[in-house]
Amino acid sequence: MRKFFLLFLTCFSLTRFAIADDDTIDESMISQGSSSSAQALEEANNLDKQSYAGLEDVFSDTKNIAPNGKYMLLVFGKNGCSYCELLKEDIKKHEVLRNFIKAHYSAYYINISYSKMHSFKVGGVHHNKEFKLPTSELASIYDVGSTPTIVFANPDGKTIYELPGYMPYKQFLAVLEFIGKGLDEGIKDDKEFIQKLRAYILKRTRELNAA
Repeated sequence: MRKFFLLFLTCFSLTRFAIADDDTIDESMISQGSSSSAQALEEANNLDKQSYAGLEDVFSDTKNIAPNGKYMLLVFGKNGCSYCELLKEDIKKHEVLRNFIKAHYSAYYINISYSKMHSFKVGGVHHNKEFKLPTSELASIYDVGSTPTIVFANPDGKTIYELPGYMPYKQFLAVLEFIGKGLDEGIKDDKEFIQKLRAYILKRTRELNAA
């Protein structure tokens, strides 16, 4: 895992991986239960929606996670995480941030304080794969430690960039733009990726400060 530091002592790490074909759960192992159990399960599955109240137009229900023709933005948070709250407040407050996410990403806020089953669909039209897995396993696949952890993933579910921790909105917007606009395309070397991302963040920060 590669790490480097930018302004505000913000730490970034870069992780690349491919999801294995056997990351599935045998549905025959899951009891169908009674109707009351089904209702309780549905209520439990909806608990996490309170985590992104007011941002339902940005974050979709994590019961079904899919790229939908865009990059994926997976924000892993938890209850009592002050920096998670700061991130959400930034998205609520800054329309430019909110609108860019909606236009360029399929975004999901995944609260690891809850246990929920996710249908995780990745790949294009002709190579679509679906994985059913609980929140803890999804967090483990993306090596989530601290919160918030923000994962930028391509339609195959492969990590393009992983940002552990909170970043002020101008710098966060720059990262969103760098990946969302495809400015990372053609970069094969991790060192070059980091250098170009860092340069873009500094450039956009200066522009936004001057605006």
